[in-house]
Amino acid sequence: MTLNRRTFNKNAMLFLMGSSLPPILQGCRINNIPTAPPRNLLPTVTETVNQAIAGLSPDTELLIPTFLGNDQRRFYGRGIPQGLNLLDKFPLGTGRTRVGTSWRTWSGAGWTGQPTLTRDGGKVYLTIGAYDHSLRKIDIETNEVIWRYQFDDVIKGSASLYIDEKASEENRIVILQGSRLGIQNSLNSAGPLPSFRAISFRTGQELWKLDIRKTASYSRDNDSSALDLGNGILFNAGENGIGYFLNSATDAATLKSGILQPEILGEVQFYEPQDSLRQGGNLVTESSPARLENRLFVAAGSGHIYGINIETKKIIWDFFTGSDIDGSVVISKDDKLFCAIERQYIPGQGGVFKLDPNQPEEKAVKWFFPTGNRNFSGWQGGIIGSVALNDEYNPNGEFPALFATSAIDGYLYIGSQTQITGQKVKGPWLKKDYEMPLILFKTNIGGSISTPIFTDGNKLIAAGYNGVYLFDLQWEESPGDRVNAVPNQRGEFYRLKVEQSGHFLPGVSFEATPIVWDGIVRICARDGWMYSLG
Repeated sequence: MTLNRRTFNKNAMLFLMGSSLPPILQGCRINNIPTAPPRNLLPTVTETVNQAIAGLSPDTELLIPTFLGNDQRRFYGRGIPQGLNLLDKFPLGTGRTRVGTSWRTWSGAGWTGQPTLTRDGGKVYLTIGAYDHSLRKIDIETNEVIWRYQFDDVIKGSASLYIDEKASEENRIVILQGSRLGIQNSLNSAGPLPSFRAISFRTGQELWKLDIRKTASYSRDNDSSALDLGNGILFNAGENGIGYFLNSATDAATLKSGILQPEILGEVQFYEPQDSLRQGGNLVTESSPARLENRLFVAAGSGHIYGINIETKKIIWDFFTGSDIDGSVVISKDDKLFCAIERQYIPGQGGVFKLDPNQPEEKAVKWFFPTGNRNFSGWQGGIIGSVALNDEYNPNGEFPALFATSAIDGYLYIGSQTQITGQKVKGPWLKKDYEMPLILFKTNIGGSISTPIFTDGNKLIAAGYNGVYLFDLQWEESPGDRVNAVPNQRGEFYRLKVEQSGHFLPGVSFEATPIVWDGIVRICARDGWMYSLG
């Protein structure tokens, strides 16, 4: 049985007003809808009840509330893009920042730079942080800026939104956003460096700031996109290598070191003493946490992929790679971790690990896919962005499960999540041999640190320093000839054919990750603009 939003919200409100559960909702699994939305895209009855209690309109929805869309970091929007023609563009401006002792001027938005989308009061709004130090709320239908909040430095990471049920009506929807440490600050500044902040979605007013304190890491920035864990708890990873469990109630914030700060419920440290000896101060955590039931998984720049128990707030799993890691852990429908590895501090190659977090660390590797070594813009190879999965765009497992990633070596790769070749490859330290996944397609799109995205209609969008590309993924059943064919959930074999159907190249660089909504692609560029393509 399929419910549209209007029917669902009307009946949920009847239930709130004292009626028994309507027949249309009895015996129905609300979350099991064909489009497989992320958490919070379509509210359950309980979520709608909670929203009504909190004073929220039933049409308030967090559509794309965080980097890569949901707690598992694998949702990128809805709609089928038909092309990459320029529909509109929005000015994001230019700002200054300090890198070491040098001043830089940056325009637009870069890595990760993915917008969020929220429906509130019948309208859809986009929020985006940019290099001009500004966080904006924009009406996507009119491109009107509703408000603009100024940070102390450029904004690189993507925002996260959540519902604070204890707040006043105007502050119930909260934006969490990080930035660089502040152009007036240095790493050793004595005072607090509040590079992570909570902003009211409806008013644009500041609710609190978090001091990203000094540690052995050489950064006090905040690129990570936080998660709302429920039960009054948020989790955020700072570039100081500290993971923070925070009280989600904004009215629990108190004055500390001269600024209003959130209550810290617990901390975890994302580096070990030996990591400092190997990497110096490069212990930066830039990735965003992903959630698997009662565990969080965070890829740390210290070379570890950590598993954290949410209840105890302790690290319980530690997979060591030895390389810097920038990309976020992505979790598949079958509860496996897909982890992008940069090539730094290792003798071998970066690439993608598929890990089973239910196994001990020494037995966790399902396969490893190495990408080519290449010196490019200061990087030596591997993957800076994250891995994309088609899980949310593959209803009922009709087609095979895919992963995609864009690498520093210049290639976009599309591979099977499950099928291996039988070939063995060396790991990053050249000491262990691992299985190799079946790569179904690769093409040179130029160097990229952006994360590609799957969309409805079996499409894929990839961006990089050579523009934005649109690919059509076409499946043909292959019951007899299984060479380069992969199975779906029912064991039916398919062969993948990929065709490029669009290329947008305005002569500028793209580092950010795109979203798609109603078939329109939105992506930020380094030339000072956010582009709408379709």
